[in-house]
Parts: sequence; C-alpha cells; structure tokens
Amino acid sequence: MGLIVIIGPQAVGKMTVGKALEEQINGKLLYNHQTIDLFANYLGYNQHAFRLSDMTRKELFKAFVENRPNNLAEHLIFTVLINFDLDEDIAFLNEISQIFLTQKEPVYFIELETDLKTRLERNVQESRLLAKPSKRDLNFSRKELLNAHQQHRLNTSKDEMAQQFPQVHYLKIDNTYLPADQVASQIVSTWFS
Repeated sequence: MGLIVIIGPQAVGKMTVGKALEEQINGKLLYNHQTIDLFANYLGYNQHAFRLSDMTRKELFKAFVENRPNNLAEHLIFTVLINFDLDEDIAFLNEISQIFLTQKEPVYFIELETDLKTRLERNVQESRLLAKPSKRDLNFSRKELLNAHQQHRLNTSKDEMAQQFPQVHYLKIDNTYLPADQVASQIVSTWFS
C-alpha cells in the first residue's frame, strides 16, 4: 500500500497520467479538483473552499492508512499543483507524506514537466474541461495558467526533492511528447513491476 502523488503545473497532464496509472496498478485516483470543486460549488473558489478541500484530503489519507485491509485499492493516487517557493505547499507535501510514512507505508512523488506551449494546448482539451468545471472559462483559465507560470516555481530544481524528502521515492518525467499510458508504464516499471 502507498501514496502516489503526481505533481506538476497546470495542464501538464497530472489527471490524465493518474487515470492511466489507475488502469495499470491496483490504485484509485483522487485528482486535485475533485475536492476543490466539491466545496467551490457551494462557496465559490475562496479560502473556505480551499480549507475544506485540504482538510478533506488529509482525512481521506488518514482513513486510507487506518482502513488498510478494507480499502478498495492498494494505492491512493493523488494529483496536486505545488508552488515550490511557498513554505505552506512544501509543508502540505510533508504532512501528507508523514501520514503514510509514520505507518511504514511508502510514498512516491512523480513530477511531470512540459513546455508552456504544450500546457496551453492541453489546457483546452475536452477531457480536462469535462472533469474540471473551473477550467471551462477558457480566458480565465489561460490567464491563470500564464500568471502562475510567470509568478511561481511549479517544477523543482535539480536534487531539490531528494534533499527535502529523503524518505520519499521520486521520479521526474518530461511528458511533452509521451502519451499518458507510456508515462504510467514508466512509473510502473520503476516501482511496481
């Protein structure tokens, strides 16, 4: 049993890779927007929705570890955007990792990266828009992606993850030209075959 966290900027392909990975291992996907959009549907996209989303995820992770023999999947696959310049984002990764590591369960970080042009193309793909209501305002979504690209550091620098998370298995993949099933296969062959 373990926690598999797929990290990367907006529209890099986290959810799509998570779905492909779900088909190749005994895992169940929770993508970032499932909890955010649940609360935003009632509260809007504000601090209350994000706080409740964060709390819900952590409680699910704790229950997944505690419910080990009865879970419907061996692994929990989770996708999230991390700003590596924000201490609170690093603290969040540490906190969710510790939920599993303290119970001697492995944690895997897969970081996806691709160029901005590819991300802008993926940002308007039908599967993304169907799964994520907040992305359906294409002008807003594009501006948000471009602003985040300019203002935040959404991918790590060399050896950063190994230094900050030495107990976590880590793999960085440039998925610009790789279909999601090949990325998932690379993850599987690295740790799960």
